[in-house]
Amino acid sequence: MDYEKKEFDGGKLMTFDELKSRYSSIERIKKGGQKIVYKVKTLDGKIFALKIIPNSTDARVLQEIEVINSINIPNIPVIVDSGIVYDDSVGENVLFIVEEFIEGVSCRDWISAGNKMSLTQAYRTMNALLEIEIELEKHKILHRDINPNNIILCPGGEIILIDFGLVKKLGGLSLTQTAALHGPFTPGYAPHEQFANMKLEQDVRTDLFQIGVTIYECCIGKNPFVEPNESIYDIMTRTMSFIPPALVLAGDNTGLFSQFVNMLMAKNQSQRPDTAHDAMRYLEAIKSSLELEV
Repeated sequence: MDYEKKEFDGGKLMTFDELKSRYSSIERIKKGGQKIVYKVKTLDGKIFALKIIPNSTDARVLQEIEVINSINIPNIPVIVDSGIVYDDSVGENVLFIVEEFIEGVSCRDWISAGNKMSLTQAYRTMNALLEIEIELEKHKILHRDINPNNIILCPGGEIILIDFGLVKKLGGLSLTQTAALHGPFTPGYAPHEQFANMKLEQDVRTDLFQIGVTIYECCIGKNPFVEPNESIYDIMTRTMSFIPPALVLAGDNTGLFSQFVNMLMAKNQSQRPDTAHDAMRYLEAIKSSLELEV
C-alpha cells in the first residue's frame, strides 16, 4: 500500500518536533499498546487528538486511515491529517494521525467507576450503535472491535465509536494469513467465526455479536465471558459454550429487550439478525413494550 509522506523544507521529511510546533499546546493523555495520544490545540484555538504510532509501515493502521478517509459517517471521529514524520528521540520514522477530539468518557472507564446502564440508557446506546453499524454495512465495512474501550459517552448523550484498528473490508484483501489459527480479536467480545479466523464467515453479524456483549456488560457491569485470571483460551471456550443469564432490567416487563440482547450474542450466526437493518427493525418493534424514560 502506497502512503504519502509529509515533506518539509524542500523535500526533507518533517520531524516530530516540527509537527508539534504547529500547535500552541500539546498534552499527552494516554498510551495504548504502541499508540501514544496527545490532546493538541492549534494556533487558532481548535482542539484535536494527535496519535503517534511508532511503526510507520503498520498495515492495520494504514488500512484504518484509508477506511476512515473513505467514509463519512456520523458518530465516528474524522481524520483531518495523517502522514509520516521523523522522530529524533527514537531515530525512526513514525506515523501520525490528527483527528477530531471527542469530549467524553470511555464506556470502559464509566463501567469501571461502578456505573450500570438502565433500560433507557441501554436502549439508546443500542440504537446509536446500530445506526453506526447500518452505515458501516452500506460501505461493506466491519469494525470487529466493538467493546467498551472503543465507545465514548459524550456529555450531551452522543455515542461515538472509535478505533478501527481491526477493521475489515468485505471483499478486500486480508491482512491475516489464511492458515493462521486465530484472527485478530479482543477476547470476550469476538464471536467464534472471528477468533477462529473463519474469514468467509465474518459479516455484519460479527459486529452485532459484539454490540450484544457490550450492551450486556453495560447493564450488569462485567463481561459475561470473562472471569478473573482466565487465559485467552478459557475466554474463547466460554464464549463458545456459556449462555449468559437473561438480563433483568426495570421497565423490560416482557423481557423482549433482554431476549434481543441474547439474540445478538447467539453462538450460531444464523440465529443473529442477518443485517443491521433487521436488528434495528427488531429494536423498533419492541420499543412500545419498554418503559423508557422521556
